[in-house]
Parts: sequence; structure tokens; C-alpha cells
Amino acid sequence: MKPIIKMFLFAAIAFSVLSPAPASAAEKDVMQNVASYLNWNTPFSIRIAGKTLAAKGEMVNSQQLIPVRAVFEAAGLAVTWDNEQQTWHADKNGLSVSQKLGGNTVTINGVQYRLDSAAVLGSDGVLSSARMIPLALGLELRWDSANRELSASQLPAQSHDGFRVSSAAFSPEGDIPTVYAHGGVSGGKNVSLPVQWQGAPQGTKSFAVIIYDIHPIADNFIHWSVLNIPATATGLPEGAAGHLQAGTELNAYYGMEPPRYSGDHLYRIAVFALDTETLQLPAKAPTFFEQLEPLLKKHALGYAQTEGFFRQ
Repeated sequence: MKPIIKMFLFAAIAFSVLSPAPASAAEKDVMQNVASYLNWNTPFSIRIAGKTLAAKGEMVNSQQLIPVRAVFEAAGLAVTWDNEQQTWHADKNGLSVSQKLGGNTVTINGVQYRLDSAAVLGSDGVLSSARMIPLALGLELRWDSANRELSASQLPAQSHDGFRVSSAAFSPEGDIPTVYAHGGVSGGKNVSLPVQWQGAPQGTKSFAVIIYDIHPIADNFIHWSVLNIPATATGLPEGAAGHLQAGTELNAYYGMEPPRYSGDHLYRIAVFALDTETLQLPAKAPTFFEQLEPLLKKHALGYAQTEGFFRQ
């Protein structure tokens, strides 16, 4: 068995042992998903603003690569190619994005950002890291494992103009420091991330905080969920997991521990402002975000999120 497959299988075992099992056999199976290494490195569909593109994304060593021209043109940008510089450019209304073929950084309005893979040539032209979609376009990424589809769209309807969430641990779309990773990662201390929010909509009676990983390997796996946080709260301090003064930990904190060589994993901190002081909790803690999301959306007055990346 190849070493990389062994690593993914070990990660699958860790997920299955340390996390609650799905409620029924019909629901997703963490171990089966992680063990399906060959399925990851196959093409996947991409949906931009509700429209599925003809061009496919590709997974190389479990890193998601997107067809640059198709994605950016679907988002309304003009894409050009500089053959002499071997560089692509995308522009629209003050937004300028460029990347050199073979380079693993992207320049957005003059600022360089590191990506988890270099730009390469594929069957649909230049392919680059999916990480640039939230970086350059500000769109929310979601992964649908059943249809192998990566979608990018505006934030959910419950998003409130004044409702904002942040973490003092990292800048938006930045890299999450290793101290917050699981102890299985070199340097990881399994310290829970600090989360702050402000501007909750009027009528908010409680908050819910969910941290989850949307990478296809993790498949929206929940790394921490805290519900029934009082409406007077403005955040969760660093290291609060396990001894909260108020709130209910539905899923205990499990720091980032993505399999090696699987590229950047996007970890989303989602905060819901709710219309009830106490939620009726499920009998078993959901393993995946989409199992918990319907309960939260039912009571959501507002929604805000911030995202960071981590890789081994």
C-alpha cells in the first residue's frame, strides 16, 4: 500500500474513533470517504452563482484545481493571457488578479498570496488552486460530495450587513497558526480558536458557533460546535473549549489535522444569531455541518463567517 494512502486511512480511523457516527447508514461515512483516495483525484463539477460550468475542476494529489478562465469569466471578469510573460490576468471594476504559469502565488490588487499549488496547464486551459476563489472573488465555497461539485456563491440570505465575525488568531483567508491544530500535528496544542463577533441583528437571543472543514477529504467535518451562547456574549476566548462559562458544546474541539499532501484545507468559522435562547439539540452530535445547518437556519436571524487555511 502506498504511504500516502496509508496516511489517509489512518486519518479516517482517527475521524471515526474520535467523532460521533452519522445517525444512519444512509448518511455520509467519514472512514469510507477518507479511504476513497482514488475517487478524490478525478474531475469535479464547478458551480458559480448557480450555474454549472462546462469546464471541470481537477484534483491532483487531493488538491483542488479550477479552470481559471471558465471560473473568472463566469464571475464576470475579463480574462487575458500574456504569452511572453506566461501569465494570466483577470480584471473587472478595480479588481485585478494575475498569476504566472508554474507559480504558486497569485497577485490580487498588487498583494501577493500563497496558494497550495502552482498554476499548470490542463485540458481546459490554465488550472490553479481553488483557494483563489474566496481570496479574489470573495465567494463562499461549498463542497457537495454526493455530486462531486464545488460551488461558489454569495453568502447565505441570512447574512446581515452589520454582523461580522473574526478571529484574533489569523487574518481572513489567512493561514491558521499550528498551535490551534490537533496534537497529532507537529507543534499542535489543540487550543481552541478565539472567535469574536459584533453587530448582531436586533432580537438575537443566542448564538451558535461552528468550525468545519469543507475540503473534500473532510467533507464538511465539524471541528467544534457551541450552541446556546447567551445573546450578551461577543465571542469565545482562546482555549475556551472544555470549560465554557456559558453555552453548550455539541461537538468537542478537535484541532486541524488534515492528511499530509492533501493541500490547503479551508476551515470556516460560522456564527449564527438565533431567535431562541435554547435549541433542542439532536440526540447525537452531528458529524457533518450539513446535518446541523437545517436546525440553525430554521432559527437564524443573522449569519456571519470568517475563513482560514491550514495544511500539513
